[in-house]
Amino acid sequence: MSNFIIEHGLIVIFRGVELEKIPAVAQALYDGGARIVEVAFNPSDKDTVAKTTAIIKKIYETMGDKLMVGAGTVISTEFVDAAAQAGAKFIFSPNTDTEVIKRTKELGLVSIPGAFTPSEVMTAYNTGADIIKMFPITKDDIGYLINITRPLSHVPFICVGGTNPDTIEDFIKAGAKGVGTGISILKPELINNDDYAEITNLTKLHLDKIKEARLSLE
Repeated sequence: MSNFIIEHGLIVIFRGVELEKIPAVAQALYDGGARIVEVAFNPSDKDTVAKTTAIIKKIYETMGDKLMVGAGTVISTEFVDAAAQAGAKFIFSPNTDTEVIKRTKELGLVSIPGAFTPSEVMTAYNTGADIIKMFPITKDDIGYLINITRPLSHVPFICVGGTNPDTIEDFIKAGAKGVGTGISILKPELINNDDYAEITNLTKLHLDKIKEARLSLE
């Protein structure tokens, strides 16, 4: 599964999307070529476990196995267990928590913890992480990304934070295997206005940018 994530290169992040909008949004993403989505927990919401797992289940109910679904903002083993029970296939975190990584691997899920420094990256990778989420990162950090991926070239990185059609090429050329994004595709105004055609168009645009960047490296 980790190879599929790396090969596809795009993870679309669900954050703040209402449950009743999920089927239409998921279909729009699929129509645009997306195959991997992440549903983010909200740690400041005491009901986040129930809400997040309901969305994960709704996506599977709507799309079946056409979309690989994971959980994001997973900052505790409680979230790992809840996500796994709901059907999540991968665990996305903003930080490096070795207990979260270990529990993820115990459950047979793909581990994608967040890291930024070389020490965080290697701690996560040596604990069992499959892919490292370089986070937070912006276009201003391209030089840093180049510098960290050179000595750690055996570690697959996905960049999240500041990723959009204007920056994807820079991230891929700097060493990232893929990107994760929510707001540059799932724009609140598009969802509120039921403009699913534009969500499909933006998904295609992101995937085209990934393909173009990869071709330029061949």
